[in-house]
Amino acid sequence: MSLSAARHDPTGIERLVAAAYVAGADVVRVDGAPDRAGRAAVRDAVAGLVGIEIAEETEEAVVARTMLDVADLPPTRTLERMADRTLTMHGDAVAAALAGDGEAGGRVRDQDDDVDRLFGLLSREFQRSLVEVPADGDGGLTPFDHYAVARQLERVADHATKIAEAAEAIAEPPADPVAADLDRLATDARATVERAFSETIGECDPRTLGTAIADAEDLLEEARRVDRELYERSLADGYVLATVLDSITRTAEYGINVAEVGLRAALRDGPDGSTAGSA
Repeated sequence: MSLSAARHDPTGIERLVAAAYVAGADVVRVDGAPDRAGRAAVRDAVAGLVGIEIAEETEEAVVARTMLDVADLPPTRTLERMADRTLTMHGDAVAAALAGDGEAGGRVRDQDDDVDRLFGLLSREFQRSLVEVPADGDGGLTPFDHYAVARQLERVADHATKIAEAAEAIAEPPADPVAADLDRLATDARATVERAFSETIGECDPRTLGTAIADAEDLLEEARRVDRELYERSLADGYVLATVLDSITRTAEYGINVAEVGLRAALRDGPDGSTAGSA
């Protein structure tokens, strides 16, 4: 795929290179004699993507080429890496917020780029699947299922970043009862995501996934109770802590979304999930 540096500023060039990658291009050429800023934009875009590197750089053009053999990094493995990084970020972010540790929160925020790179890789494979005949199913999941799960994990990482940012705004650690409630809810929210994820890429059993969703809905009800109590306490950092709780709640909701991806996969070929579950 060829792009013209003459038609775009550096920000536009960076955006287009990333879009071409996600669209499935194996070679991206930026010609039109890109200037120093344009060449730097291509390098910055490539640095934020998985499996692509600069193959050629001259005054006339910059060429980036994918070096990744998708067979060496199947979607399930990429998802596992995303889930591990995302849930670790979430746990560290909650710990930073409850300790009022802005420095630790900053370290968590810096990890979001890693999750974005993995999400970009799965987005690329999903886009390619729209124009290519897909390979045999991966545990009953389609490329769209992989993308849908990755999207939820990417959102969990975004909310881990929001929690990490809240750590910088908390003047002092919350009182023990409040911290205990938030920590418990956050732990259960991560468990919801982990449980839904493991079952979706594993056995994909409809009964187990249904139970996971029901338990998560109970967790959401408990989060609403804690939210009311935060409001009634009129804490000095009440607003910031409420944003932390909101992100924890969203995390549980994303876990439900992951479980629903698994349910759709399990039930796609029959009400008992026998076909998908035996793939």
